[in-house]
Amino acid sequence: MACVRGVSKEGVSISAIYCVGLVLSGSASYHDKHKNFMTLRPNYVVLGPRYLDPEENAIRSLSFTFSEANQLFYDWGTFGHIIWKHRLSFGQLREILQGVRRRPRHRRRGGNLDLYYRWDRGPIVEAACEIGKITIWNATTERSPSPDGLDIRNRVRVTCAFATPVNLETALKAQHQLMSLFELAAQGRQNVEDIRLEHKDAAEGSQLTLHMVHGERAKVEDLMPTDALLNGGLHEEEFATVLMRWMDTGPERRAARQRFMEGFRRGFSYRTDRLVGAANAFDLLPSADFTKQDALPAEVETSLAALEGQVKAAAKSSPVINKHKGQLLDPLGRVRALNLRSKVLQRWAAVPSCIASRLPAMPEAIIQSVHARNFFVHGSEVKMSAQAIYDLAPFFTDTLEFVFGTSELCRCGWDAERWAKDGYSLSRYKWYISSFQEHMKRLAAALPSDE
Repeated sequence: MACVRGVSKEGVSISAIYCVGLVLSGSASYHDKHKNFMTLRPNYVVLGPRYLDPEENAIRSLSFTFSEANQLFYDWGTFGHIIWKHRLSFGQLREILQGVRRRPRHRRRGGNLDLYYRWDRGPIVEAACEIGKITIWNATTERSPSPDGLDIRNRVRVTCAFATPVNLETALKAQHQLMSLFELAAQGRQNVEDIRLEHKDAAEGSQLTLHMVHGERAKVEDLMPTDALLNGGLHEEEFATVLMRWMDTGPERRAARQRFMEGFRRGFSYRTDRLVGAANAFDLLPSADFTKQDALPAEVETSLAALEGQVKAAAKSSPVINKHKGQLLDPLGRVRALNLRSKVLQRWAAVPSCIASRLPAMPEAIIQSVHARNFFVHGSEVKMSAQAIYDLAPFFTDTLEFVFGTSELCRCGWDAERWAKDGYSLSRYKWYISSFQEHMKRLAAALPSDE
């Protein structure tokens, strides 16, 4: 069911969206009164002053926050503390004394004055994208000062104001695209929180809250602002550029980025399917990312054409061969196409020298990572023991994810040179660079001496 509507005891409109029927359903009769009942489980629940039709282009904006938003957009200077050691102006004295005018006279003067401030400097990052305007800003809440102290809290929020109203699916796709960039920059999983929608027909400021029933919540590692690949609060203009290009290239790259993020967000938890997924992400990239393979030698091309002709001719006369025609022709066709190794190497060639120069043996690491992937997918023969492949699988996974992540960011305007010069060691990608040589020694030991 697309949407089931209801209302709470408090009068809140409830839209239960994309409901799935559970086992408990049936009918019952009592004194000639018949009723049917069914238990439903929605995928999304929207609460607020009005209902939401998920298929209607009615969402004007979407806003949310996530686990480490305050750290990824570290807005230094928004809050501060001044220990005042200078003479106050008459106006400052008058404003302060208004709050203590009923105090005893001996407590109206003297003492030490500490000033705590909140500086509203507008949005942290703004980016005008094809889908709409994305604003990252400080959502501050406060209570009036009292003898209990000061209570000012801040949460960085992300708002996407769509160019034209969209339906729920389009709005959530935009959120997923944004989160893929934020998780890559933070180098780890993030939990999305407090999703709000603005209906096109609602009054300004009237919002709906969206709850994802199936949304998984997992432990999130603490993020130091300087450990991010790119911090929106410290590098505002650079982040705005990357954000705009990331979103505008999202539609054709969504599948590849999603495949990459499925594994990357697991952090230091590894399984063989993550290695396979990291390699698969390169195959899902647009073909325009890669230069075409050089033409095959004439002798090879002639042999391929002859073999293809033989298979097609035999398939016409033999039902058995015709049944397996695709299995016979597909491997021949792949000879003309770029293989996975070539794709990964081409992507690595696009990474700036400020990073590549620190990893001179990366091409060899890429080749062995692809061999390991082929071992797990096709059972291909490799020149190291199965145990060695399992032991090195985390390194192979990190290698493919490092190439994919850095090359994607560089395409969007990431300043790799700035990041490479920073000397922070808690970054996952910095850790990969610092431990690369040690892993290559382990790889060399696992290979036969003639490899």
